[in-house]
Amino acid sequence: MSRLAAALLLSVSITPVLADDPGFVDLFNGKNLDGWTQRNGTATYRVEGDMIVGKTSEGSPNSFLCSDKLYGDFELMFDVKCDSELNSGVQIRSQSKGDVPEGRVNGPQVEIATNGTAGYVYGEAAGGWMTPDDVRKPHDYFKDGEWNSYHVVAFGNHIETWINGHPVSDLVHEERYQSHPKGFIGLQVHGIGAGTGPYEVRWKNLKLRDLAKFTSLYNGKDLTGWKTTGNWLPQEDGSLLIQPRDGEKGWERYDAYLWSEKKYGDFVLDVEYAYPPGGNSGVYFRVGDRNDPVKQGIEAQILDCSDHQGDLTAHDHGGVIGTSPPSENMSRPPHEWNRMVVTCIGSHLQVELNGTQIVDTQLDKGAMKDRPLKGYIGFQDHGQPNDIKFRNIRVREVSK
Repeated sequence: MSRLAAALLLSVSITPVLADDPGFVDLFNGKNLDGWTQRNGTATYRVEGDMIVGKTSEGSPNSFLCSDKLYGDFELMFDVKCDSELNSGVQIRSQSKGDVPEGRVNGPQVEIATNGTAGYVYGEAAGGWMTPDDVRKPHDYFKDGEWNSYHVVAFGNHIETWINGHPVSDLVHEERYQSHPKGFIGLQVHGIGAGTGPYEVRWKNLKLRDLAKFTSLYNGKDLTGWKTTGNWLPQEDGSLLIQPRDGEKGWERYDAYLWSEKKYGDFVLDVEYAYPPGGNSGVYFRVGDRNDPVKQGIEAQILDCSDHQGDLTAHDHGGVIGTSPPSENMSRPPHEWNRMVVTCIGSHLQVELNGTQIVDTQLDKGAMKDRPLKGYIGFQDHGQPNDIKFRNIRVREVSK
């Protein structure tokens, strides 16, 4: 994930995210459990190297080690390894009844288990499964006896989860968002039956990016705040479809691109999109002249490279056209959602694709050195047959 310049990163503590820090912070300081409070149960939590280790206590109800800080909209990443016999989870946006340690912990939980339900969302003491039964299909993404990488994005009423790079849950749950819009992060050690255990669950690399300062650029209904002559069509699911009209081909129809009405300088741009087989588009930013974005702006490539083999160029998925190829091919298959995060601070540009940083470059040291430092954000209409959906378009402006 993002490794921003040292001046923009916080120390490895649970210190709140600074207003102008767009990056990740470590929730665990690697030394002790400062910033965390145990709620419910008698399971034990200890620090062991770079890990937090939770151990069951026979006869105890569910136990939770909870962050003292509360979070609403955020991106969370962690690695976890759990004994096969133990079920566990990570609470998000959770509460404690009476706001006291002994009060029953309640709220959304991202499941940790070996039975095929890992990554789905459960309402702990809050209504049971939030991921619907017909969606909760067993999978084998969680590897028994190994470290597993989780990725969680909660923004508004939308919760997305991934395990080891595989999308698991794409959940919209308005009721639980209304009851739990904000809360702590909690590491669960599940209760066990008499005569069983002890079992352990281990967490490391707990990192969080606060999304509370992000603003949605697309309202899910219409093109307010945007400028285009292209055929951009709001969809019932809140996404936005570009569907070039008959005869609209080629990529140089710049007025058909979707352009922000506002200019942005230093920012973090977060967007998801799904392309058809061979789909081609692009994310434009710092475009000084919307009539000449190729020479007066910067483009991060959107391209179906899911079957690409061999070396990558700047024209492959996630590459910055004219300067930086992606370090890895992180393309998802056609019709699945990809997520790109573009961080542009001064001349420092980073691109994340599907949870992995693939570009980290200094714009003033290459072909982009003369590009504007402020400009419009846009999405490319590449012409037929590139029907591409966009959603969750949000931005955070950063002041240095």
